[in-house]
Amino acid sequence: MIAHGDARTPELNIIEVRVHAERVLDLRDEASCRAAGVRVDDAIAPWQQAAAEGGDPPPWSVRRHLEALGSYGVIDPSRRRPGLWHLALFRWNEAGTPQARVQG
Repeated sequence: MIAHGDARTPELNIIEVRVHAERVLDLRDEASCRAAGVRVDDAIAPWQQAAAEGGDPPPWSVRRHLEALGSYGVIDPSRRRPGLWHLALFRWNEAGTPQARVQG
């Protein structure tokens, strides 16, 4: 969340979400990444600067590649806290896609 905080996001909140998802690539699994043709370094590369300069950041290319394979998202390892991870969905709450519901 730190990497995405700026003047547009003055208050960050953590909420509990229940997710049912299939066809999600786990970037922590090297064999799965190889099978999908994904380099983890590309998937987790910083993207903000390249996007600000009008470029095509490597993570965005990875996303397009995975979507073409039918993937709905990735399990993304934390860069600051080894052992932690987050789920990044490309699409959700549409027919045939992962379903996410806020809990509580």
